[in-house]
Amino acid sequence: MRGLFFGNRILYLVSLLLVLPILLTLYMLHVIRASESSLLENQKAKLNQAAYILDQKLAVSLDSYLASQGLAGRPPQEQIVALGAYVNEKINEVRGEQPEVHLGLYYAPLHVFFDGTDRYDVNFSLRRKKAFEDTIAQRASLAQTVGPEEGGIVEVYRPVIRDGKVEGVIRAAEYLSEVGFYGQRRHLELIAYAVIALVVLAGFGGAIYLFRDLVSQVQFIKRGLRNLEEDLSRVMPKASGELGEIVEGINRFARRIAELNLYTETMLAVIDEAIVVVDAQGRVVLANKLARELFSLPAGAEQQEAGGLAAMATPLAPYLERALKEEKESRDLMLSMGNGQKAPRHLLVSVLPLKTPGGQLLGAVVNCRDLTERMHLEEKVRRQERLAALGRLVTGVAHEIRNPLTTISCYIQHWLQDNRPSVQALSAVQREISRLDYLVEQLLYFAKPAEARLAQRDLNVFVRELVGFFREVHQSKYHFLLDLDVQLPPVWMDAEQMERAVLNIIFNAMQAMPEGGVITISTAYLPERQMAALSVADTGCGIPKENLVHLFEPFYTTKPKGTGLGLAIAYEIIQAHGGQIEVESEVGRGTKFTIYLPEAAGVR
Repeated sequence: MRGLFFGNRILYLVSLLLVLPILLTLYMLHVIRASESSLLENQKAKLNQAAYILDQKLAVSLDSYLASQGLAGRPPQEQIVALGAYVNEKINEVRGEQPEVHLGLYYAPLHVFFDGTDRYDVNFSLRRKKAFEDTIAQRASLAQTVGPEEGGIVEVYRPVIRDGKVEGVIRAAEYLSEVGFYGQRRHLELIAYAVIALVVLAGFGGAIYLFRDLVSQVQFIKRGLRNLEEDLSRVMPKASGELGEIVEGINRFARRIAELNLYTETMLAVIDEAIVVVDAQGRVVLANKLARELFSLPAGAEQQEAGGLAAMATPLAPYLERALKEEKESRDLMLSMGNGQKAPRHLLVSVLPLKTPGGQLLGAVVNCRDLTERMHLEEKVRRQERLAALGRLVTGVAHEIRNPLTTISCYIQHWLQDNRPSVQALSAVQREISRLDYLVEQLLYFAKPAEARLAQRDLNVFVRELVGFFREVHQSKYHFLLDLDVQLPPVWMDAEQMERAVLNIIFNAMQAMPEGGVITISTAYLPERQMAALSVADTGCGIPKENLVHLFEPFYTTKPKGTGLGLAIAYEIIQAHGGQIEVESEVGRGTKFTIYLPEAAGVR
């Protein structure tokens, strides 16, 4: 049985416990019935033999016997007494040979039953009367078994035929309880039940054996799994049969997990981001090398409380708690983190809850990108760009100031020669001085714009008020189209500064369409960026691609009378709002400026 697979052994046991006892029970019942039938047939044969012997002893016809005794025509009672003495003698002779057999003779003409006693009245039941009548009518022997289970009777009725005439019926009977029939049957039943019990006990013994074998195999698997839980390299030893297949499957699974762990550790080791995974209780279950270095985690940081790690207590802890308790994610957070000994590190952090496909919280994943070096490099690049921009600014300022100064100097020299200034000269000097004043004002605003006073504002209302002014001033030359998002949330905005920035963009659009045209102003909400967009599009001449990268540089202009400060100031204003500005243009089709402003958080 050891060589059989466990499933086959169970099937074999089920067959043994269910099928075999049933078949054996049916067979034993058949044997009992066959034995009972055989016993009854033996009894009937014995009774037939006794009836036959009695029939042979009554050699002459009963009617002839009465006639020979001179009783023909005599009263019935005299005939019954005389005939009873003769018949009872014969019955008692046969009963002496077979005392357990009950014999009797029914004589139809006198309607009397002789049973070896001196009783000559009607001493038989209606059942026997019917049996007598049926035997006489059929002229053949009749056998039957009657009575309750423990008091049954086997009867044989044999017709007495003389000279072709049925004169009576011989009845031979035995009580089954008297001949030991039920004892023999009970003995057979006990044998059958004993065999069935032995088979069932054997089945239960097999079941206990298999159960112990199953428990042993389960314990074997449990020990192996505990070892694998501690070390995936401690594979389970080989086994035979179906247990061997299970063990091999578990070992393959363990090897696969070990390979995946190796892949994961290798991947986490080579990426330039810190990864920390905690469970639902906040215990660290995974941290790569960069995470340990960044947060000063020990090599065995797994299973430690995240809240207990000083390096992660602040400012990361609130976001980790938010992910574990509220199951809310936090993305692209700029955090500064230091341990008091080193300079603070600038981190781009995302904290995401970790869930099963069914939505059950498993823990959280903390992803940190160290931007410190990058920000230092960007600061150096910005410093160099500022120095380069300062050089361009100085060059532009020198150029813009030199032109009006040259004009003023010429007119002053002319005044010194003529000793009298002309009206035209004074007007020109005034114009150039005003130009210098405007230039200085623009430079001062660009160098140090007024501090933005942010407040929650409706961007659609702001656009309508601004466009209303332009429609009144330029109602015939320029056509303004509005496409405003009615679901737009409020934004953080300094209306005065933002008006200056948008006016510069609209003035540029008008200058790009000297003959007039269409200016389309639209708003939209970008939920993925949590920002509102304001677009100004014209149908003017467009801007060449090579000029787009310089649009927001100070003193860069392609217009003859432009200062090149309008878009630079607009750029600085939008940056002060925490927003962005983008430009799209195609020569001959027009230009589109898009301003992105942060929505007022918690208002929508």
